[in-house]
Amino acid sequence: MAEQSTIEVANAIIILTSAHDTFSDGHTTSYLEFYDERHRPSFPLTSQTIYSHLLAIFTEPSMPALWKAGRITGWMEALMENSPTPSRVSLQRNV
Repeated sequence: MAEQSTIEVANAIIILTSAHDTFSDGHTTSYLEFYDERHRPSFPLTSQTIYSHLLAIFTEPSMPALWKAGRITGWMEALMENSPTPSRVSLQRNV
């Protein structure tokens, strides 16, 4: 049996489905991109900034779908690592 490749994201393990799965490349690209301040979105992040960034990734015509999914996952992982409370999402509304 061939050895499966995996990626750990927070408390989850993602199993790559083929030997040439581009998910890993997309994940690595985006994860490292987030830490490169030349590519980091301006802070504070807004819902519109996140929407625009993820939409640009999703609609990139030259990359395969699995690469795009990996890139979005890598960006979200890096975003969560920079959160003061990792692995927790909090929605706050001003009333």
